[in-house]
Amino acid sequence: MSRPERHWHCSVHLIGVKKAAVVNDLTFTDLERQIIGPWHRDVPFPVSGVIVSSRNQVEQIKITHTDKPLDSFITEKKARDRATGVCDLATNRRMLPIWDGADHTHELLFATLEVCAPEPEVALILQLCKRLPCSARILGIRRKGKASFEVNDEYDAQDLLHAVLRAYMKYTVHEEPLGKVGGGHSGRADVAVEELGTVVELKFVHGPDDQRRIVDEYSNDLLLYTKWPGLKHFIYLVYNSQDLRDPEALEKLAGSQTLNGVMFKSYVILA
Repeated sequence: MSRPERHWHCSVHLIGVKKAAVVNDLTFTDLERQIIGPWHRDVPFPVSGVIVSSRNQVEQIKITHTDKPLDSFITEKKARDRATGVCDLATNRRMLPIWDGADHTHELLFATLEVCAPEPEVALILQLCKRLPCSARILGIRRKGKASFEVNDEYDAQDLLHAVLRAYMKYTVHEEPLGKVGGGHSGRADVAVEELGTVVELKFVHGPDDQRRIVDEYSNDLLLYTKWPGLKHFIYLVYNSQDLRDPEALEKLAGSQTLNGVMFKSYVILA
C-alpha cells in the first residue's frame, strides 16, 4: 500500500510516566526505520530522546498523518488564541498533529503484529522469565528462621526457572539433549518445551566484564540450538542483567532469524 512520505507523527506514553514522548514530521521511511520496524521486532527504539525498551513498557502509542507540518498547527493555534484572548501555556503543542491527524496506529503497529505474535503459551514463558527475579526475592527473605533459597549462580537460577515454569505449563518442561556441533561439543538447553518448539538458555551475570562473554555465548549457542528438531522459539534469559555495562545492547540480538536452514524467532530477556 502506497503511503504519503511526509508529515508522520508518533506519541508514546510509557507505563508510570505522565508525560508523552512525541516526535513530529517524520518521513514514512524514517517512521518505518525508527518506530514500526523496532516495534514489530520488539527491540528498543527512541522517541524524542526517550528509549522504549519493549512493547510491554508502552501504555499508549499513536501514529498519525497530516497534510501539513507541525509549524502550521502551531501557527494556527497561536492565531486562535490571540483571537479569543487566551494565553495557553499548558498545551503540549507537539501533540496538535497527534490530536488532529488521521490515525494509522492499528494498521501500522497492531494488525500485522496480531498475526506474528507468539502463541499464548510462549508469551506466558516470556512473561515468567521476565518476572523470575521477583520470585527469587520472595524466596530469599523467609520468616521465622526458615532457610532461604539464594540465587548465587547459574544453577540456582536454572532450578528456580524450572520450578516456576512447571507450575504453569501443561507441557513437559525438561532439559533437552541437543545435537553435537562442529567442535564435537554437546550440550543441553536449560529448558525445552518440545510441544512449543521452544528452548530457553539462561545466563547468569557476575559483573560488568561479562558483557562480551554473554554476546559470544549467544552466537555459539545458536549453532547448537539449530540442531534441535522443531526449533521455533529461542529465549535467551540474562539473569542479573543490571550488572552488565550495557544490558540494553543485548536486545539488538532479538528478532526473526534463519540459521543452518532453520527459521526461528529469538527473544532476549533482561531479568
